[in-house]
Amino acid sequence: MLRIGICDDDREYREKIHDLVIHSIFSYDDAQVVHYMSGKQVVDDIEKEEFDIDLLLLDINMPEYDGLNTAKYIRENNVDVDIIFITVSAEHIFDGYTYKAFSYILKPVDKKRLDDEIGRYMTERSKCTNCLHISVNGKKEQILLDKVYYFEGEKRKIKIYQKGESISFYAKMNELEEMLKQYGFVRCHQSYLVNKKYITGSSRTEIKVGESVLPISRRYQEEIKKIL
Repeated sequence: MLRIGICDDDREYREKIHDLVIHSIFSYDDAQVVHYMSGKQVVDDIEKEEFDIDLLLLDINMPEYDGLNTAKYIRENNVDVDIIFITVSAEHIFDGYTYKAFSYILKPVDKKRLDDEIGRYMTERSKCTNCLHISVNGKKEQILLDKVYYFEGEKRKIKIYQKGESISFYAKMNELEEMLKQYGFVRCHQSYLVNKKYITGSSRTEIKVGESVLPISRRYQEEIKKIL
C-alpha cells in the first residue's frame, strides 16, 4: 500500500492539496492519504511508533514545530520516509535538501508540478533495489523490505508481517531465505524468516521481533546466537 502524508497547519490548504494528491494517484488502487495538522503531530506518531508513511508532503512554515525541525527529527531518528517540502518561497530550499528531501513545491501548489513530482516518486519507487516484488490476487505488489518484521511460511503460502498489516502470497521459504540473506533476514525456524533490525530480544528457544515472540528451532540456534 502507498501511504502519502500531508502535513500543513492550514486546514483549507491541506484539503486543497489532498484533492490534488487524490487526482494524481487515482490510478493506484492501493493508496491512502493521511492528514497531519502540525509537525508535532508527525513527531508524536513517530514516538508512538504509529507513523507509517511512504511520502510526506511537508509544509515548511508552521508555528511551534516547523517543517525543517520536523524533517530534522525524522532524519535523526532514521525514519524511512521520502519528503517533498511545500513552501511559500525558495528561501529554505537548500535547507530542505540538508534533510535529504526528495523535492520541493512552491505555494500555491500547481497541479502539474505536483503530478510530475508524484509521478517521479512512483518511478523511483518502482526502481527500488531493497524491495520484494510479489503477486497478490493477480496484482503486482512492491514490498519495502525495511518495513517487514518477518515472514511466516505454511507449505507454499507466505505471510508478510509489517507494521499494522499482513499480506499473503505464494512462494517457497527456502528460496525466499536465499534471496533475502543480503538484506538482513535470518531464519530462526522452519516457518519463520525474520528481519534482524527488528529483533528486540531472545532466549535459547524464542526470539522477540517487534512485539511478536517467535520460536527458535534447534537447527537455527547457533546462527541466531551469532548475530545477537
